[in-house]
Amino acid sequence: MSIQCSHLTKFYGQKRALSDVSAQIAEGKITGLVGPNGAGKSTLIKLLTGLVFPTTGYVSIDGFDAHNDHQKAMQHLGAIVEWPSFYPDLSARHNLAILSGGHGKKYEEKLDTVTEFLRIRNILDRKAGVLSTGMKQRLGIALALLPDSRYIILDEPANGLDPAGIVEIRQLIRDYNKEFGITVLVSSHLLGEIEVICDDILMLVDGELRAAGCLKELLTNNNQLFVVTPQLEKALLFCKKARSEKLNWISSEPELYEDGFVFQLSAGVPPEEASAALFKAGIELSHFSRKQLKLEEFFLQKTEGKNK
Repeated sequence: MSIQCSHLTKFYGQKRALSDVSAQIAEGKITGLVGPNGAGKSTLIKLLTGLVFPTTGYVSIDGFDAHNDHQKAMQHLGAIVEWPSFYPDLSARHNLAILSGGHGKKYEEKLDTVTEFLRIRNILDRKAGVLSTGMKQRLGIALALLPDSRYIILDEPANGLDPAGIVEIRQLIRDYNKEFGITVLVSSHLLGEIEVICDDILMLVDGELRAAGCLKELLTNNNQLFVVTPQLEKALLFCKKARSEKLNWISSEPELYEDGFVFQLSAGVPPEEASAALFKAGIELSHFSRKQLKLEEFFLQKTEGKNK
């Protein structure tokens, strides 16, 4: 059971929004969808939810085509795309019932579970128009969860929230995922939040899938080495000399970083060759590893600084 997209391409007239995107959203994990403005994130979400048809390719949800077998494909998927406008003069309870189409005992049981977990049961009988932005965001998440959802897609769930509200929404998504094993795709410009909350990422740039997979692995799979040594000055001088002599294991000047320094390992060279060179130079190593990038650094590398 999973969400898969295969060779998705989408044109709006002559404008290409997506180009040959193939990816799988791993079951039971939280996947972040990131990219610069205009990268195709909203188009991908609309394709995944069947709101627009692809020019080529297809989306499969639990084996059902999201477009040609839309009802079956969507039966366990909840999504909030560009966030709903609630009826301001109706209660939160009535809004959820109307917008989800929910009724009956099973719906009421799910409503109790979801609203209790999201801590919004006490606001269900208030008019939606008087709710704070944070409560409206929680109400939107509740709306996505109500249709017996195994998968939910959230488009900018922290939009408009203050820092405390962002942390609360992040924790609610993470906790619900852990408690019920629900699969989540969350689109956000807040890279710091994506880095904290997500297991996997999909990164779109100019309509193309530039990176996909386990976030931790992507952030450590780079050629930057991080070195900590009690002989920092000696190590820096040695690395600068090795760089000036164009030795094959180093391809950049060393730069101070945190309590040590970093440098670029030459492509195809194992890290052990660099550590051996430092050891032979009499440099004691307290720490030696590939540098763990921040998602922001990784993002800028993949987008070549676009919209920096």
